[in-house]
Amino acid sequence: MTLIEIAISLSGIAILIGLSWALGATRSAAVTIDSAVDRLAFDEPDFKPGVWFIGADGKSAAAASVDGHETALVFAVGDGLATRRFARGAVGVETAETSLLFKMGEPSLRTLRLVAPDESAAADWVLRLAGPRL
Repeated sequence: MTLIEIAISLSGIAILIGLSWALGATRSAAVTIDSAVDRLAFDEPDFKPGVWFIGADGKSAAAASVDGHETALVFAVGDGLATRRFARGAVGVETAETSLLFKMGEPSLRTLRLVAPDESAAADWVLRLAGPRL
């Protein structure tokens, strides 16, 4: 009797997971300048962005603060957007071809990829977001 109950429970869970995937599989949030500005203003109202960098793939964006002391990231999570804010230099940033990789080190967000339009833009973005303050 216990095996039958376990099989029924596992079947129910599999059906719920499949239904959840089917309902949400075609949805995904796009990060645009407007959506990034709105989300960051909601999550971090005291952050004053100076310059924005919008990912070419529409999945992430970064903003350097007006004073250059902080960076904020806005990124797609499922059908919504999330943010992270950190002091300049607190997160490792490196380039990989046309992408910037933010080494967040969080269990739920180890690395965030920001896709630049080309390699030279990626090199410029990493200097402006993680290099010495200009």
